[in-house]
Amino acid sequence: MDKQGITADKKTVFDLKFFIKWGIAIGVPCILYFAIPQTEAVSLEMRKFFVCTAWAILTWAMNLLPVYISGLLLTVGAILWGVAPANVVLSPWTGSVVWLSLGGLTLSVIFEKSGLMQRIAYFFIVKSGGSYKGIITGITLSGIVVGLLVPNMTGRVALYCALCFGIYNALKIPKNSNTGAGIMFAGFVAAIAPSWLYLSASENLQLVNSYLKETGNSVSWMQYFISNFPVMLLWLIVLLIMVRILFKQDASIDGKEYFKEKQESLGKMSKKEIKFLVILILLVIAMVFSGIDAGWLFILAVIACFLPGVDVADIEDMKQVNFPMVFFVAATMAIGSMSNAVGVAGLVSELMMPILQNVGNFGLILFAWLTGVITDMMMTPLAGMAAFSPLFIDIAAKLGLSVVGTTFSFVWGVEQLFFPYEWALFLILFSYDVFDMKKAMKFCTVRTILSIIFLALLIYPYWMMTGFLR
Repeated sequence: MDKQGITADKKTVFDLKFFIKWGIAIGVPCILYFAIPQTEAVSLEMRKFFVCTAWAILTWAMNLLPVYISGLLLTVGAILWGVAPANVVLSPWTGSVVWLSLGGLTLSVIFEKSGLMQRIAYFFIVKSGGSYKGIITGITLSGIVVGLLVPNMTGRVALYCALCFGIYNALKIPKNSNTGAGIMFAGFVAAIAPSWLYLSASENLQLVNSYLKETGNSVSWMQYFISNFPVMLLWLIVLLIMVRILFKQDASIDGKEYFKEKQESLGKMSKKEIKFLVILILLVIAMVFSGIDAGWLFILAVIACFLPGVDVADIEDMKQVNFPMVFFVAATMAIGSMSNAVGVAGLVSELMMPILQNVGNFGLILFAWLTGVITDMMMTPLAGMAAFSPLFIDIAAKLGLSVVGTTFSFVWGVEQLFFPYEWALFLILFSYDVFDMKKAMKFCTVRTILSIIFLALLIYPYWMMTGFLR
């Protein structure tokens, strides 16, 4: 067969897959609409909600459209089709989480440009010795500081992936080696694990806390810190040890002098770095003591960076902000808003109540974790949290069990995975092509198994001790 014939065959296969995917994305929602009976318990608006949500989730899962385009179509389509009033569908924009996402993404861009990211990372690596184990340890520990100063997981993953890939190339580490994989995984741990140290460090936790706020069960920054920082710091150390054990050094590197040179090349902190650091420190102080929602504080911090006399950022920085992610966050939150409006959470919780009647706090928390893990296989973490967080809040409240513990346990499960496709943030790491699928699955699977053991043996008892299970 000639090259033209091969190309034609590939195009045919591509077109076939394309039409099959779109057939699923459109066909499944249509089947749901006609298969779900309209009764006193299931309204027409509820049936429409299932159709819109199924379409959006399938479109996101199969990557048929840019996520923010799918989100915009979901938002506008739900309003025009009468799933819920516009004030309900657009309600995420009147809350703080969307603005928190925008502020966090913007601060991440400014943080990278300022040079603070490299300064903090190189400091920890040099202090750790600059060896392979030292690099992994230094990168991971730097996440404790960066997680507090850069309040956005997406931004931190992008920062750490770029940093670790630069180290991988500079030290000429072989592709698909344990050494290269270990350094990249350390960067992922540094970006993700600190999300559980501080309530402000994770858009996922902020999203769920916004749902808890609607029912009067939200937690403050300090309440969360007291009940989570010690045990989650131990979790970060567990993941550090896991990476060192799973990916033992198999390539010789001499990074001590390299990192010392990189650290020295940064010189003394510039005036811009100092001013930006002051803004971030004031942001943290405000989150701890002011009682103002973090989303509004993030926006104020961004504004401060552009003020005359401060001039930490400029218009070019705004061009690098991932604005589509903000619209995606709003769209996923709209799913939760519509779910509450049409009564889905109440209906599903009524159906599940007999099964969960006698499980107790521990049983419900484990069930929430398992549901989160399964959910992540079928939809994006944000979409899963938007769809199921109201459900678990309602179930826990009706059973008289811990609303806060159950909901945060669900998020803990949603953030676990077995395959790279399950989480866009892990796909960013995987896209650098430093390690193969086998190593990716090894890291993800062991991390997921450790997460349920850690939840049962350490997190749950600590939450009981601190009163977080309320």
